[in-house]
Amino acid sequence: MAVFLAFVVTILFMFALRPVAVALGLVDMPGGRKRHGAVVPVIGGIAMSIGLGVGSFLVVYPPFWTPVLLAIYLLVVVGTIDDRFDLPANVRLIAQTCAALLVVFASDIVVTQLGEIVRHPIALGVLSVPFTILFVVTVVNAFNLIDGIDGLAGGLALLSLSMMALVSFGTPFFVVTAVASSVVAGFLLFNLPIGFNAPVRSFMGDAGSTVLGLIVAVSGIYLSQGAHPRISPAIGLWFVAVPAFDLFSAFLRRILSGRSPFLADHEHLHHKLADSGLSQRATLGVMLTLAAAFAAIGLIGHLWIPRADGLMVLLWFVALALYYQLIRYPELAVRAVTWVRERVLARSPEHRGRSEPDA
Repeated sequence: MAVFLAFVVTILFMFALRPVAVALGLVDMPGGRKRHGAVVPVIGGIAMSIGLGVGSFLVVYPPFWTPVLLAIYLLVVVGTIDDRFDLPANVRLIAQTCAALLVVFASDIVVTQLGEIVRHPIALGVLSVPFTILFVVTVVNAFNLIDGIDGLAGGLALLSLSMMALVSFGTPFFVVTAVASSVVAGFLLFNLPIGFNAPVRSFMGDAGSTVLGLIVAVSGIYLSQGAHPRISPAIGLWFVAVPAFDLFSAFLRRILSGRSPFLADHEHLHHKLADSGLSQRATLGVMLTLAAAFAAIGLIGHLWIPRADGLMVLLWFVALALYYQLIRYPELAVRAVTWVRERVLARSPEHRGRSEPDA
């Protein structure tokens, strides 16, 4: 019931906040690198946070989740201000670090070990706290940076949270991942490029993308740490592969070109695919297919290749290298999409009917 109500509350506030956003100027204007041609309310982050709060109130969740909710609402407030007034990068970074500190010191969610990558568990010791803060801030920014086309950040977050829900089934944390997944699903009804939602199209903004990154980061740490972890840290990496690959590829690309790694550009994989001729829907399909494939690799490793953290980490870096090459040569993905389309059309009854000669 809580999952359903969180979903419904998110949808209701997506409608209710639209006139408020327009009145306050909390909208995304077209122009520049932006591909949309109309003013779009930026309300997804606020609506999802309200749905998440209602859903969390109705379930019995682990005690550590209360401080995490405080960190979430901190990012919502700062993200909303940023969406309206465009805050400096250092202010956003300070807010993200404060949210990470809440997670570490109030929730006691800390990365203490990295798994058995070299046959023995790698304990972080005194590096646990700084590593956790760095990890949380990194995942937060990974989801923030990849929020470049409709449905992408939300779709990736829903996939990651669905994997987290799957591996947490049977634990008290399952309800948290289920509620979080439901609010993302509610938002995606207003953000996916599916045509019928054009009149109510909305964006999540930084208030949404940073919050989703925080939830995914916290979920991954909780499920991979402690006395009885549900997954190894190496498996968790596969559940956030595309946002992480995109972040690292962007930093590497900018450093190699002599630019600041924090300087925004229009050269992420989803931008490259769109510039190479793919439609927005096709681009979204390619990105989500990649994410699903990587998540499946992680799930297979979790279920059928136990105690193989070193192998899974090695494969993860191989996949990162392939992802980087795909950014350099996006036409490979375009050819693959074209090939799939041709095969599908060739099997369709309409195409076969047109191809057959008259008797």
